[in-house]
Amino acid sequence: MRALAAFALVALQAAAFNPPSAAAQAAAAGATVNGTWTAELHEGKAFLQVRTAPPSDWHGDRWGGDWSMGQTLGVDELSGLPAGDPAFTVSSVKFELRREAGTLAFEGAFRDGRGAGLFTFTPRPAFDREMKAIGYADDLPLWRRFQLAVHDVGPKYIGAMKAEGYDHLTLDQVQRARNHGVTIEYVKGLKAEGFRVAAIEDLVRTRDHGVTAEYIQSMHKAGFRDPSLEDLVRAKDHGVAPEFVQELRAQGIDPATLQGFVRLRDHGVRGEFVSELKKAGFDRLEPDQVVRVRDHGVTSDYIADMKGLGLRNLTLEDIVRLRDHGITPGFVNHVRAKGFKDDTADELIRLKNHMGQ
Repeated sequence: MRALAAFALVALQAAAFNPPSAAAQAAAAGATVNGTWTAELHEGKAFLQVRTAPPSDWHGDRWGGDWSMGQTLGVDELSGLPAGDPAFTVSSVKFELRREAGTLAFEGAFRDGRGAGLFTFTPRPAFDREMKAIGYADDLPLWRRFQLAVHDVGPKYIGAMKAEGYDHLTLDQVQRARNHGVTIEYVKGLKAEGFRVAAIEDLVRTRDHGVTAEYIQSMHKAGFRDPSLEDLVRAKDHGVAPEFVQELRAQGIDPATLQGFVRLRDHGVRGEFVSELKKAGFDRLEPDQVVRVRDHGVTSDYIADMKGLGLRNLTLEDIVRLRDHGITPGFVNHVRAKGFKDDTADELIRLKNHMGQ
């Protein structure tokens, strides 16, 4: 990280001392937005981050400070960068990101696929007119056009969302949806799996929680044919993946619903825990039973300790009760040393309660 930071500083200094480009001259006249950038190249993708200071009258961030945005792009979207060189190294480079709202022009350097430098955003004059033509009548200040460019929001995206049934959206709604990864491909993917999300806010929430067409398909293959979208959101939030489902099913634990698996996951039930219970002699286990055992802190070691004392015919419920009442091997040996021969679960619990008074 220190090496990257040092390289970024050198790149920024190099870019700063380059002769001013036409874009830089426009920036001095107040017609553009400028700032710094960093990027990393990997497998035909570029993780690009831009940072700049918002105008003094902008209140979009209540914490203040610089505004930054990071996103992963195909290298082919960045005109001027080589597509297949993850170790790209150059002391001076210029490339562009062209959007409907305008163009971000980058200057800087790369070393081993990591780059840094300065950028300038120049708005496209026709953009304001095009946005008004599709119903967004307000004039768009330079800073808003810069944000729309970074998020790739324009008539093309708005029109595609409208075609999918998302019409009459405010510009804030559109920008938030795009920023949160609601692409046209994402919307179509959900529809292909049988889900039509009515409200744009719910669509953003679904995307934020990681419910993708691929996740839905994987859960269908795991046997969940008709889960609701809300069930899928909850399952994804709680870490229920097909691998977890198969892990428990392999141990004979198969609740009837997806929410049953969510409950098992929430209570810390894993395949290894069920396997240990089975090795201890408890083969026929129900989901609720396993949850209760796990909640009450019964481990395979505790079961082995109780059975190792010669306590016979113990049910799993007996062991839970013994654990709840603090019956330990030391306590059992203690009462045996005092001559108590009846060491059934009920008697041990009675003695423990009596001695504790």
